[in-house]
Amino acid sequence: MCGDGMTQQHRLRILLLSRRSAPATGGVESYLRHVSRGLAVRNDVTLLTQRIDEGRTGRLTDSLRPPSTFAPFDDSGVEVVPLRFTRAERVRMVPTIGQVVPGMRRYAYGRLRIPMAMSCARVVGPIIARQAAEADVIHVWGDGFLALAGIRAGAQTDVPVLITPFVHRGQWGDDPASVRAYRRADRMIGLLEYDCQVLRDLGVACGRVAECPVCSPGVERGSGKAWRQKYSVEGPLVVFLGVRRPYKGFDVLLAALPEFGRQMPSATVVFAGPGVAIAGEHAVRVIDRGLVSEQERAALLEAADVLCLPSAGEIFPVTLLEAWSAGTAVLTSDIPPLAELMRRSGGGIAVAREPEAIAAGLVTILSGRQRELGTAGQSYWRSNATVEAVVERHLNLYRNVIAERALRRGSERAIDRRP
Repeated sequence: MCGDGMTQQHRLRILLLSRRSAPATGGVESYLRHVSRGLAVRNDVTLLTQRIDEGRTGRLTDSLRPPSTFAPFDDSGVEVVPLRFTRAERVRMVPTIGQVVPGMRRYAYGRLRIPMAMSCARVVGPIIARQAAEADVIHVWGDGFLALAGIRAGAQTDVPVLITPFVHRGQWGDDPASVRAYRRADRMIGLLEYDCQVLRDLGVACGRVAECPVCSPGVERGSGKAWRQKYSVEGPLVVFLGVRRPYKGFDVLLAALPEFGRQMPSATVVFAGPGVAIAGEHAVRVIDRGLVSEQERAALLEAADVLCLPSAGEIFPVTLLEAWSAGTAVLTSDIPPLAELMRRSGGGIAVAREPEAIAAGLVTILSGRQRELGTAGQSYWRSNATVEAVVERHLNLYRNVIAERALRRGSERAIDRRP
């Protein structure tokens, strides 16, 4: 595993760069807001972002069709500034139209992506560089065109660049343009060792890969018992919390209910989150709460004996941290990132993404292991994934790349002075 040491602390000028940020909602947006606000307590933080709304992101959002702008504002000490393109600047990015031209768009994520990304970086890089002129470090939260533009800005200002790309191998973040940016960054940040290995497999040098988990402030506690009383839940309680799309596994959990109910008929299963209604009769009691408030979300995570997340694709879901903050055990699918989290945290178990395995896993936890697993998960969250812990990890990474850059400059000056 790659790592970084400690360096002397001092107040930093940090430029964060993203496509979308809060008040827009989402896992990345929430993570970025927690970290940026935490950084701003002891540092000067500017967030340069394309949008803060819920609009859709398309193939040309980074170039020819940027989202509507917004007025700069202060977000608990973070200066949030729009990344704006003039009409003339958009014209200079015309090569990116190849992403949507019939006959060319099929190659838009192959080698053709590099010249398109370079045309974008030549325009956007200087815009970022103007914001980075006084910065100590640039941190890009994203991949593709934005990452390459951030690298160009760092080169123009001689400011070190870090990238947290959120790569989903085979889906996004592993295209040639993104990889070109990753290999030039001073530090690439993966959320888990699995994530770091993906970056190394893409050609990033081991010494430039660092691990830093997602963070959560935890959920407010004290309302779990009242939620159980309100809905007359006395026995084991399993909660699915998330959007009801197949990749999240709500359908796999539904298919597991007959066998689960046969072994634990007194259990209750709650489905919370947007999507199709859960109808019909089931082998156990099912409560469909639909889209819930933040207050009820916290109550459910505290009331539950097990949070069930049998996803087909995740990197580091913050829902697990929220459950652990409440001392609740979790059951996940055994995809590599989630299996790694279960091994490292001890906060739950990972099983095959099949109804029989899900049912057996739930029975295993509810047969006396829920407290042990929940306690281990809570310990992992407190030690590794609170906002304070993750902010400190980011600061250590920033200080290290800054020190490395200063050392390199000193070496170059020494070479220049040689007779």
